[in-house]
Amino acid sequence: MRVMGVLPRALRTAAADPRVAYYQWRLRRGGVDAGPGVWISGRPDVALCGASSCSIGDGTFIPGPVQIRGNDRGRIIIGERCSIDSYARLFAANDAVLTLEEGVAIGPFNIINAFADCTIGRFSMLGPYVNINCADHGMEMCGERMRFQPGEYGPVTIEEDCWICSHAVILRGVTIGTGAVVAAGAVVTEDVPPYAVVGGVPARLIGDRRK
Repeated sequence: MRVMGVLPRALRTAAADPRVAYYQWRLRRGGVDAGPGVWISGRPDVALCGASSCSIGDGTFIPGPVQIRGNDRGRIIIGERCSIDSYARLFAANDAVLTLEEGVAIGPFNIINAFADCTIGRFSMLGPYVNINCADHGMEMCGERMRFQPGEYGPVTIEEDCWICSHAVILRGVTIGTGAVVAAGAVVTEDVPPYAVVGGVPARLIGDRRK
């Protein structure tokens, strides 16, 4: 087969599915440390600059094209049995670590920009078009364009078993507690308590799963 012909012999002989084996090879060629059990069926777009790195644990499911971006000493650590849907974008820069713990599900067209540490806890799930930003641009009227002003960075933590619904935005410095739900379209600017349900712009408490 034509696709198989571009693969190293060891990968050809080990591959049960030539398409998956080929895209695993594309990940590794881009510098990603991908376990042999990573299932990927779309061409990854990998750019790891400087001393940045990315690792993907076994059993992770990637059913379409994704972007993996690293700069400076940023690290992306994807745990075992995660799911990263089509056209998601994962980025880590500075000395930040972007961590997806075991069983995390990332929806299509998600954007996660980790200029400071970003951790998504075990079995949490993010719907389509979720945006997580660990940085803000400066916006002072100081004679310097906003594009070139220093940014402000802050970590984001999403604890275990959370549900972040479609089109939610999570800003720097926020912790979302275990079991919390963020409603569709919410903009989260402050910490969310465990098991809370929040929604709106800016997000506010609208319910508690324990009640």
